[in-house]
Amino acid sequence: MPTTAEHRASCDEFVAHIHDLCAEPGTRIRLSRGRGRPVEECAPMDRYLARRTAHRAGRRAYYTVATLIATAGPQTHTPGVRPEPEDSDSATLMTTGEDATDTLGAPLTAPTKPAPAPSAPDPAAWFARPNLGATLAAAVRTAGHSAGRTEDTLSVLTRLSDDQLHRRLPSTVTRLLKDNVTPDWGVLLYDLVQRPYQRDQVGLRWRDAFYLATPEPRRS
Repeated sequence: MPTTAEHRASCDEFVAHIHDLCAEPGTRIRLSRGRGRPVEECAPMDRYLARRTAHRAGRRAYYTVATLIATAGPQTHTPGVRPEPEDSDSATLMTTGEDATDTLGAPLTAPTKPAPAPSAPDPAAWFARPNLGATLAAAVRTAGHSAGRTEDTLSVLTRLSDDQLHRRLPSTVTRLLKDNVTPDWGVLLYDLVQRPYQRDQVGLRWRDAFYLATPEPRRS
């Protein structure tokens, strides 16, 4: 059974693999058609994903993330980087927690692939990467998203069943991508795989990251 560090590294490897696949516009179109659907309804994606996901726990998470990456398309920003890397204060706030819709026919800009995992991975390095809550907070701070509406969206996402979350997530991510706010795909994949077994813990991580990276509401 893989260790937690090995599982996280495999999430990054899967994300890099999907980026490679999406270099072919036709492949990207096929992967994008799985938007919001369960694995059983994503037959066109199987030829690309079955060898890496068959019999794996949380298989739908892999299909969902692959679809989101394919839907994102070419981006001027780097997928998977922490929002506002030049802001050290914001970077500190994002460490809390456990453990673009462009034309589909255009070529995907190849991102920088994750570096190989070191022999003794530092858990803090993983926690410093933005989870979904931190990414939503970045949308509030840098893209003018309404704090109240974004908070409501996060609250809904954390309460949804797994099936409903996978169906709802594409629309949420699309709004982020339109404003050049990109989720860390590897972290999102890891959380989606863990969520059926640790739903409350994943939700708490997302909420902590959001609230610690957004201003406290003023008291009336």
